[in-house]
Formats: sequence, structure tokens, C-alpha cells
Amino acid sequence: MRLTKLELQGFKSFADHTFLQFDKGATAIVGPNGCGKSNVSDAIRWVLGEQRARMLRGGSMTEVIFQGSSARRPVNVAEVSLHFDNREGTLPVPFKEVVITRRLSRSGESEYFLNRTACRLRDIQDLMRGTGLGADSGVVIESKMIDALLSDRPDDRRELFEEAAGVGLYRDRRRSTERRLEETSVDLSRLDDLINEVASQTRALARQRKRAERHAELTARRFNVELTLAGREMAEWKDELARLDARLAELQLLNPQAEATLAEFERARETAQQTRANAEAQRAELARIVAAERQTVLQLQGELAVAEERQRNATSRRSRAEEEQKEGEALGLRVAEERERAIAERAQCEETLSGAAQELAERAALEEETRRAVASARQRVEQAERAARELREQARRLEIDREATQREEQEVGLRRAALDTELAALADRMESVQREMAAAAEALELAREQVAQAQFELDEARLAVRAARDAEAGARAELARADEMRTSIQGKINGLEALERDRVGLAPAAARLLKERQQFGDGAVLGPLSDFVTAGSEAAALVERFLGATVHAVVVRDRDVADRIRGWHAAANLGPLLLLPADAIPATSPFASATTPDGMAVDATGLAARVRAAEPAGSWVRALLGGVEVLGEGSAFVDARGAMLLPGQTSGPGPLRRRAELSDLRAQLEQSDARREEARQALEGARAALAAAEAQQAVAAEASTVAQQEARRADDQRAELERRRQRADRELADAQQLAARLSQRVDELAERARVLEARAGEALAQAEAREQEAADARGALAESEHQLETAREERTVWQVEQAQAQARLQVAVDRERRLSHEIQTQAQRLESLQRELSSLATADSALAEQMSVWALDLESKRQQLQDVEERLADAEQAVQGADEALRTAEQALADVRRSNGALADEFHTASLRHTQLAGRRDALRERLETEWRRPLDDLLASFEPVDVEADTLRTELDELRGQLEQLGVVNPLAIDEHEEEVRRLDFLTGQRTDLAQARASLQQAIKEIDTTARELFLATFAQARENFRQIFMTLFGGGECDLRLENPDQPLDCDIEIHASPRGKRTQRIHLLSSGERALVALSLLFGIFLTKPSPFCLLDEVDAPLDDQNVGRYVRMLNQFKTKTQFIIITHNPRTTTEAADAVYGVTMQEPGVSSLVSVRLRGGPQVDAGPTEAPADAAADAAVDAESDGAEPEPATAAT
Repeated sequence: MRLTKLELQGFKSFADHTFLQFDKGATAIVGPNGCGKSNVSDAIRWVLGEQRARMLRGGSMTEVIFQGSSARRPVNVAEVSLHFDNREGTLPVPFKEVVITRRLSRSGESEYFLNRTACRLRDIQDLMRGTGLGADSGVVIESKMIDALLSDRPDDRRELFEEAAGVGLYRDRRRSTERRLEETSVDLSRLDDLINEVASQTRALARQRKRAERHAELTARRFNVELTLAGREMAEWKDELARLDARLAELQLLNPQAEATLAEFERARETAQQTRANAEAQRAELARIVAAERQTVLQLQGELAVAEERQRNATSRRSRAEEEQKEGEALGLRVAEERERAIAERAQCEETLSGAAQELAERAALEEETRRAVASARQRVEQAERAARELREQARRLEIDREATQREEQEVGLRRAALDTELAALADRMESVQREMAAAAEALELAREQVAQAQFELDEARLAVRAARDAEAGARAELARADEMRTSIQGKINGLEALERDRVGLAPAAARLLKERQQFGDGAVLGPLSDFVTAGSEAAALVERFLGATVHAVVVRDRDVADRIRGWHAAANLGPLLLLPADAIPATSPFASATTPDGMAVDATGLAARVRAAEPAGSWVRALLGGVEVLGEGSAFVDARGAMLLPGQTSGPGPLRRRAELSDLRAQLEQSDARREEARQALEGARAALAAAEAQQAVAAEASTVAQQEARRADDQRAELERRRQRADRELADAQQLAARLSQRVDELAERARVLEARAGEALAQAEAREQEAADARGALAESEHQLETAREERTVWQVEQAQAQARLQVAVDRERRLSHEIQTQAQRLESLQRELSSLATADSALAEQMSVWALDLESKRQQLQDVEERLADAEQAVQGADEALRTAEQALADVRRSNGALADEFHTASLRHTQLAGRRDALRERLETEWRRPLDDLLASFEPVDVEADTLRTELDELRGQLEQLGVVNPLAIDEHEEEVRRLDFLTGQRTDLAQARASLQQAIKEIDTTARELFLATFAQARENFRQIFMTLFGGGECDLRLENPDQPLDCDIEIHASPRGKRTQRIHLLSSGERALVALSLLFGIFLTKPSPFCLLDEVDAPLDDQNVGRYVRMLNQFKTKTQFIIITHNPRTTTEAADAVYGVTMQEPGVSSLVSVRLRGGPQVDAGPTEAPADAAADAAVDAESDGAEPEPATAAT
């Protein structure tokens, strides 16, 4: 297989479609600098798949597209093709010619083609595998490779060997595998920590699960016992409520008859009320008319007074307007005189301004003429001074260069002297590195101890977090219990408050009176006696037993209110009603004693001392309860007179006991709120403690991570110190070579300092001559500037005079304008005063007429007011008669209401008992539904009845509550959480096994990659070493050379040393050879590397540049030896290489700026070479191209023959 043709279009400077034909042997490409020869090398690299823009001497890949020139626009596509002859079947495709093409558009889209068919880069790489062709192969040898081999940087030299051995791919794989291994190790470490944490939490949840299961068993038993008791109570209450419903139904049947009779008498009363209301309405209407007439009279009197005041004001204003009119006429005359004077002053100022302007123009012209003379003199001075400064600056720069040269000479001498010190310092550095390595080992051991300590602290922090979580769960459960208790108490309070609002249990007559209290006036009916009494539960029960029905008494304001209620009560016929007038007990009575701020009587005795009574009912409470003694536990009472009351059996609790129970429940609610607040604060404290513990855990975890990082850094530092020790060995040899170069540099700098000193003296002499010329010119400039200053002062004087004249003129103009405006304003003011006097006279006449009309109306309204007042007296007598008839009707209605009292009392008692039972049933239902969070019907249907006596069940229920209290807070989700954590632990354990296997697999892969890369590198190194020796002997005709690994035990990481001794020399280090010898050594090694993986062709890009004629001859002999086996494409400036080694030559020119083109030439006796669309027919074209290249000129393309 061989290369037959290269096609380029739009690639770098090859804008047009261009192709180069290649035959066997060597083909040279020549041309001047910058014409685009190396772009051919870049094109071959690029089409073979190069992906690094820097290898193509660019910043981005799109820079390979032709960027345009001064005469051409940029193109959008770059395309390069390589043609191979495959008749030998080297490439595994059934084609005799194989064409590889790469195309790149400016949008960044890259395409590859194989025989004009689109394909992938990998397809081309697979096709070329084993042929030695590829982007990373040695198919292109360029001058910078010589620099890389001769460089002090071992990485550059190693890169060439690694590319030849193909180790780069394995290095990339190893880095990727190491990165994955590190990630896997980190994941494994984290997973171990997570497994330890989950295992610990699983054990804690197992303990919580046992407590939760025990709690569930006790709760289920308590549910059955409590629902059994509730079911029995609900059944008993249901039977009694049924009996009460039947009796209430009977009473409701009797109630319509009583209501009909009551309604008849109420209608009679309403008729009387209507008659009284009509009389009252007529009286009110007449009273309204009287008030309206009085208001009209007052209004007319007020309007007459206002009119008289307006008349007086108008007279006063007319007098002032006449005075202002006289003053305005006098002022107008004075302003007109001042205006005439202002006009004369303005004319005088205009004349003065004209004269000043003429003088100023003359002075300005003189100043301009003087300024031009000064500018001319100043220009001559500046020219002379500039020339002197330039010469001085030149002398200064030369002196600076001389001093810099001397300083550099001194510095080089000092550096040469310092080399000896540096050699001694290198030994000290080696000793220092050894000490640092020992310290690094100690630091590594300390870091490992810190890692262990940090891990211990992390475990302690995790235990603290688990304890804080348990405490937080307990506080949360305690808050839930407090909320549950508060809800139960609030439900009871709501039920009792509803009964209190509806006045359940109050006598029907009292309840009716409270509903209709507004008809007796505000503050007439004060409320039931029970509203003014506050007592504890025990005292409230005793008071109700003693007072009986008296507890339903209603407190009224006074005896008059009681009399009015008596009439209402007789008409309503609602049953018995006890009224307590607040003023019935005089202040001198012993029951009207003083009270304490909380309502307790100061000198109360008996039962009255056990309650608190609010005024104005306090006197009545002390009168009813004062001196009453309680016998036993309330079975009998003895009053102050000695009478004994045996109350017997009472019905249910009354309003006093209900209010006492409500007060107790509110106190319990406050205690519950306090307990809930304590539980909430405890929960917040537990959460804060949990947050602190978690924060501490995070700190400990961070400390553990930091400690591990410190341990890794200590290990890295130890490795770095080892590399520093090896680097110190190499620096010793480099210092010796530097000493020789510094000695040569000292001689060069001394000669340069002498030359600079002579040139600086000449520049100083010329500068002094120029400075004398500048001094003469400055004298003339000073005289001209004096004349200019005098002219400027005169011009300034007249300029100031002009400005003052303009200012005086402006003042005169402004004064004239102001006086004209004042004359106009005064005229308008006089006209306005005249109009105002006319208006005032008209208004005065109209006001006098209106006042006479109002006086007549006032007399008429006074007569009408007297008539209406007489009618009002008659209406008030009619109202009194209607009141008497209404009292008679209300008395009859009261008799009917008393007859229905007994029926209403019985109905009230039954309703009260029914309400009490229903309230207890609803309270029980609400408590159970709130506690168990389900409807009562569902609860009664779902429990298992317990067949035990009620007392036994109550005892067992108390025991169950005690056991649940002792069990404490439980986690209701512990069972599910425990099962979930167990599954999580199993999953994490499986994940850890998989990660451990993955880590072992990655470690084994790294070992295999290292083994393969080591074998490839050593094989390539051995072959390159042998090839290097053979080619070195060919080029130098003898001598010794060798390649050595600095550390053979680590061939993939150590430096590669080149040793060469040409024939007759004993020098081993290539840095001590001449530049030509070093270039030949590098070429020997490059060809040795190339031959380890030979390719069908090789491109040599200006590698012969540093060779002299003798060495070029050796180079040409080597090319002639190898070109029988390998095609060579030689880019060169050397005409000897072109004529002696090349079988064909291409000349690259840039006839059009920025665009490369080829001239096709043929050598003497050889076939003509095709270079695209233009051909050179004669031998003269080749001679011209080679001669022009040797002279540094650009060859011109030959003209095609016709």
C-alpha cells in the first residue's frame, strides 16, 4: 500500500481545489516562509483523525477553514482527501484504490467518508489499524519533535515513546478506572457508615415495637371495657327519655286550650294598647308640629339679624373702595413720570455701549496679530527642544542599555559564582528532603490516629441523635394526650354553656319575663337571682336544696317595676313568678351590709357566708341565706328563727350547680391549657435538642472527612518528597552545563557594553548643539509673549467696559418694562373698584326689600304656633283615658295566666329533666367520639361486650388507664418503621456486597492495564533502542549511543535518558554536543521510533533546518537508504535535500496574498509531476523553484504550454 494523491479544498491557505500526486521514493515540497508548506503537514494530520486543535497550530477546529484574504471571502467548508493504492490488499476492503476524506463546515459539523461514502471516524481507525497510520502515529515527523526530544522536560520525550507504543489509550483507561475505583471506595465508606447507623436504629426500633404492641393490647382491652359501660348507660338513659317524651306529649295536647283562652284575653289587651297607641300618636304628631313652628319662628328671627349685619358690612366696604380709587389715580401719575426718565436713561446707555464695542474690536485685532507672532516663535523653540530631547533620549537609552549590559554581565558572573554554592546546596537539599520525608511519615501516622478519633466521635454523635429522636417522640405523644384532654373538657363546657344560654331549668314564667324584659324599659328587669350568685359545687347544691323554687326568682330594679310586671304576669298566666325588688331592703337593714371585692359579705353568717353575691342582689341573698345552718350533709336546714326545713328528694341540678360545674370545668380547661403549653415547650425543647444533636453529628462527620483528607494529603506529600529527591539529581547535571554557557555570555556582554558607550557619547554631543539653538529661540519667544500680554490686558479693559455698559442698558430696559406694567395694572385696578361700587349699591337695595318680607312672615308664624299648642293639651288628656282602659285589660289577662301556671310548671320540670339526660348522653357521645376518633354508632358496633358487673368494669378501667400511663410514650409507627428499616438494612447489605465486588474487579482491571501497558512500552522501547543504535551508526559512521530508563522497575513513570558519543568523542550527555550533532541524534531517535511501527509513508516537516552541509549529506544518505521501503514527503528549505534526495518537487507559492497555490515541476530525467490545474512544461520551472528557494525569493508559477 502506498500514498498516491492528496486533495485539499478550503483547508487553511489552500482556498482552491488543489491536489498533489505522489509516486514511490521521496517528494519534496519547497517554498518561502509563510507560503503554506506546513499546511500540507497539518492537512495529513487532520484527515487521519486529529482532534486536538493545538496540534494543528490553532485555537479551535474551525480555524482550519480558509478565513479569507484581502481579495477573497471566507469559505464555509474545508475538505481533505488521501488516495491510497491498495492493489496489494493491505487494507481489508475489496477496492484497489481507497480514498479517505474528512469534511468540516463552519457550523462545526464534521464528516468522514470512505471512498466517497459517509462513515465514522472509528470505521477509518479500524481500517487503518495495523498499518501504522493514525492521528497519534509517527507518520508526521516535524522540527518540534526534535525540540521535544532535546528538551529538559521528560514528559515531552516520554510522550513520543508512548505514542509509538500506543500506551496513551491504556493511560486514559487507567485514569478512568482509578477515578471509578476512588468513587467506589468513597461510596463503600459511606455505605458502611449508613449500614452502622441503620443497624443501630433497627435495634432501637425493635425495642419500641415491643412497647407499641403491649400498648395496643391494653388499648384494645380499655376500648371494650369503656364501650361496655357506655352502652349500658346509654340504654338506661334511653328508657327514661322515652317516658319523658310520652308525658311531654300529653302536656302539649292540653296546652292549645290554655293558649286559646290566653290568646282571647291578649287580643282584648292588644285592642286597649292600640287605642292608647293611637292617642299617643296623635299627641306626638301635634308635639312635632309645635316644634316645627317654633323652629320656623327662630329661623326667621336669625335671617333678619344676618341681613342687618350684611347691610352694615356693605356700607363699610363702599367707603373703603372710594378711598382706594383716589389713591390709585395719584399713584398712576407718579409711575408715568418715572417711565419717561427710564426711557431717557436707556438711550444714553446704548450710545456708551456702541463706543465700547468699537474700541474692543480694535484691541482684539492687535492681540490676534501678536498671538500669531508668539505661536511662530514657540514653534521654533519646540522644534529645537524636541530635537535636543530626542538626542538626549537616544543617549539615555544607549546609556541604559550599556548599564543593563554591565549589570547583566555582573549578574552572569554572580550566577556563575553561585553555581558552586548551588551544587553544595543540592546536597543540603537532599538531606532536607530526607528529614521532610521522615516528618511526613510522622504526619501520616498522626493523621491516621485523627481519623480513628474522628470516627469515634461520629459514632457518639449518632447515638446522641437516636436518643434525641426518642425524647422528641415522647414529647410529641404527651402533647397529643394534652390536646385530647382539652378537647374533652371543651366539649363539656360547650354543652353547659348552651344550656345556660337557653335558660334550661329556669321556671317558665321567669324565662318568659327575661325574653320580654325590654317592654319594661332598659335596666328594669335585672336578671334571675342565680345570675348574681357564685358558689362552689357543694355550696351551690346546698343553696338549691334550701331555696327550692326561690332560686328561680327574678331581680328587678324597684317596686314600680314589680307592679308593672304583676300586671303582665296576670295577663300572661305563665305560672308562679317570684320578684325581688332591689330597693325592697333599705340601707339600714342588717342584710345591706358591706361586701368584699370578690362579693363576699363582710358580716355574713350561715349559708350566706359560703357564697358570693353581686349587687344589687346581694342584700336579697343575705336576707334569704343569712343565719341558715346546714345539718348533716344538707339533709336539713335551720334558719335564724329556728325553723327547720327538710327539703326531701330534689330533681336534677339547677342553674346554680350548673354554673358551679361550668366554673370548675373552666378551671380544669386552664389547667389543661397549662399542661398542653408545658408539653408544647417540652416538644420544642426536644426538637431543639434533636437539631443540636444532628448538627453535632454533621460536625463530627465533617471532621471525619477532613481527617481522611488530611491523611491522603500526608501520603501525597510523602510521594512528592520522593519526586523532589529524584529531581535534585537531575538538577546537578544541568548546573554544570549552565556554567559553560554563562562563561561565553560574559565575553559577549563585555563587547556589547564598549559599543554602546561610544554611541552614547556621539548622541550627547549632538544634543548639546541642539539645546543652544533652543536657548536663542526662547529669548525671541519671551519678547513676543511680553507684547502679547500687553495687548491682552488692553483688550480685557475694553471688554470689561463693554460688559458694564451692557449691564446698565439691561437695567434701564428692565425698569422701563416694569413701570409700563405697573401703569397697566393700576388702570385695571381702578376699573375693578368702579365695578365693585356699582355692585354694592344694587345689593343694598335688594337686601332692604327682603328684610321687609321676612318681618311680615314672622308675625304670621307666631299666631299659628299659639293655635297648635292648644290642640296639644287636648291630646294629652285623651292619652290618660287610654292608659286606664289598658290597665283593666292587663288585669284580666293576668287572671287567665295564673290558671295555666300549674300546667306550665309540670311541663317545665319534665323538659328540664329531658334536657339534662340528653345533655349527659351527648356529652358522653362527644367524649367517646373525640377520644376514639370514630362515630359512636361505629364504636358500639365494633367493640366486644364484657359480661361483668359495672363496678368491676369501672375498677378494671382505672387499672388499664394506670398501666397505660406507666407504659409511657410509645411510637405508634414503630412496627411499620421497624419492618421498613429491616428491609432497608437487607438492601444496603446487598449493595455493599456488590460494591465490594466492583472494587475488587476495578483493582484487578488496573493491574491488567498496567501489565499490558508495561509490556507494550518495554517492547516498543527495546525495538526503538535497537533502531536508534543502527540509524545512529549510519548517520555518524560510528560512535556509541543508547537509551536508558532512569528507573527500570517503573518504566511507565520514570524518565528516559539519551546518551550519544559520536566517533572520536567521549561525551555522553547530548546537551554537550553541537546543535547539528544534537539534531542528528534526535533524527536518529525519531526514525528509530518511526520504524517500530512503520507506516506506508512518512512526512518530514523541516527537520533538516538545523543541519549544516556535512550533516545534510548524512541526512540525505539516510533518506536514500530508507526511501526504497517507505514513501517520504519532505518539507524543506534546503536545496541540497531537494536535489539529492527528492524524486519529485512541488513549489508552494502565494502569488495571490493569503492564498497558497502549487507549481508543478519535474526534475531532470524524471517524469513530470501533476500539481493540480496548472503544470510547468520545462526543466526551467524546477530550476527556478529550487534556486528561488535557496535565495529566499518566491518562485513564480510557469506558464502552461499550448
